[in-house]
Amino acid sequence: MKDRLFIRLKSDEESLEWGLLTYEEAVPKLKERGELLLDDMIALADQASQQEVILLLPASRVRCFNVKAPTRNRKQLEKAVPYTLEEQVLDNVEQQLFALGSVNSDGMIAVNVVDKAYLSGVIDKLKEASVEPDFVVSDAACLPLFEDAWSLLEHDDAVLVRQSANEYWSTEVDMLADLMTWNLQSQFEESQTVSQAIRIYSPNEHTDLLAGVSGLAIQQAPVEDSFEWLCSQFSFSSINLLQQEFSSQKKNQVNLGQWKLPAIATSCLIGVGLIYLVSQIIVLSTQRANLEQQLIASVQEVFPNVNDVNTGLMQVSNRFSTLGGDAASTNSFMLLLDKSLAAINPQLIKVSQLEYLSSQAQLSFDVEASDYATLTAAQNKLESSGVQVEMRNASENGGVWSARIAVGVKQ
Repeated sequence: MKDRLFIRLKSDEESLEWGLLTYEEAVPKLKERGELLLDDMIALADQASQQEVILLLPASRVRCFNVKAPTRNRKQLEKAVPYTLEEQVLDNVEQQLFALGSVNSDGMIAVNVVDKAYLSGVIDKLKEASVEPDFVVSDAACLPLFEDAWSLLEHDDAVLVRQSANEYWSTEVDMLADLMTWNLQSQFEESQTVSQAIRIYSPNEHTDLLAGVSGLAIQQAPVEDSFEWLCSQFSFSSINLLQQEFSSQKKNQVNLGQWKLPAIATSCLIGVGLIYLVSQIIVLSTQRANLEQQLIASVQEVFPNVNDVNTGLMQVSNRFSTLGGDAASTNSFMLLLDKSLAAINPQLIKVSQLEYLSSQAQLSFDVEASDYATLTAAQNKLESSGVQVEMRNASENGGVWSARIAVGVKQ
């Protein structure tokens, strides 16, 4: 197996770590590695031109969803899935890339969502340095998948967590316990189970991550080099974010000359068969087109912007569905949490008692500040980010103002 060049963007958005992974030994090893600023990526141009390039994005930039697939046609799914997730994504769906996995046996499809402007900026930055990735994926998607346990990696500036095939996220160390507690509470509400096994991979053999969280069966698995280990766990079964307009332009040079004549002959036979088939179904196609137009006209009475049948059916189905109980609920929570943390200055406001109501897609938490103006400023900043905000029970005690803030999706 050829060596692969791994590039992981750090959460500061300005630097990266890279490593050249070799498979010459039984266990993959990094034979070269380093850290760079994004502006200095030109140093990797020579290696990138000779090796397969795997780009790992911060998990905070990639949101995961699992939705019911109305069809197995890829092009139709690309059109329909954004409308299905419109209420959960919150942002303008036209500005988001919805990268699709494969449809499983239950008819569910895994979806990764990333901001187009962000992804385009990263890709352009790499191309300016003559570095073109073959595969782009969330760094947390590289964590191993287990049927009986979640997996967690403590690495550098983040904690990466993978719950299932398409449920992975990252957080800072001081937020990990709260998020895990919330996940356990959600799991209990869904399946009435109160425990969860988790495997913690960390360079620290005696890490105390999650030690204070009840209901967790923790198995520690020390790793000497967390970045090397993360790269070695990469699998092509993950969703490649290089889809649609971001598809890789790299070409695999394969000699197909010996298959040219057989391919031409096969194409001719297929063409004759298709002509006959089309002649037989043309009448049925006309009737189907008329029925589709009638269906679209009916759907547009409720959803004026829908222009095709599959999108219409998914919109109707989605209207009667409720949020919560799956990866969509987790990602709605993470998005509301990200917006809340971005609006609240931890040096001015103390946050505690997080609570998430999956049935209403609403995040609530207690806040404390030295004055009421600080709380209202945070409320205004949250509202300007596009979410619905309500501040309750504001009161002053001993020079400290406290309140309960509820953040939810705008209806």
